[in-house]
Amino acid sequence: MQLPKLAIFLTASVILFGCTSRPPQPKASQPSLTRPTAIAQLPNKPLKAAVKELEMIQIKVKSGIDDRAYSLIVANTLPLVENANGQAQAVAAAKSAMAGHQLALKFWQCDRVEGYDELHQCRDNVLSKVLAKYPDLKSQVKAAIKGKERSSLSTDLDEQGILERIWEKTSADTEIASRAISINLSQR
Repeated sequence: MQLPKLAIFLTASVILFGCTSRPPQPKASQPSLTRPTAIAQLPNKPLKAAVKELEMIQIKVKSGIDDRAYSLIVANTLPLVENANGQAQAVAAAKSAMAGHQLALKFWQCDRVEGYDELHQCRDNVLSKVLAKYPDLKSQVKAAIKGKERSSLSTDLDEQGILERIWEKTSADTEIASRAISINLSQR
């Protein structure tokens, strides 16, 4: 009978004394032991995960993907890219790649708009944003439509060709982000 009494006594003392003890709180005047500048330069897990997902998008685009699957993977990758922080060059490149994928998705989703004029209005709207993001594509677009009469900029452009140009840019941004992470890891 003494064993159960001892168990009750020990449990009660752990509850009573365990709840009242607190670890010492650091004083505000004590210097911090961490170096935030050094930590900010190391790639974090969300940044690595974001770049890996961006690389997966590129693989799926190259192997063939439909617009609905592309929409899902872009939506799932967006929070990873938004939460990425750390090495500035890698973060900027990852965010640029994500912005490119979002533009490609919007351009592709214009196919779901009903009506010929509405379709090309949608594409023209997104295409103007694409050309603002990637000004070097502007000369390629002008060359493709040179001398042709058109009611809309996108009328004479190949949709798949535009998507491929955007994906070339997102691939380059993803590669920059991946390299920046790799270089940063090798310098540790």
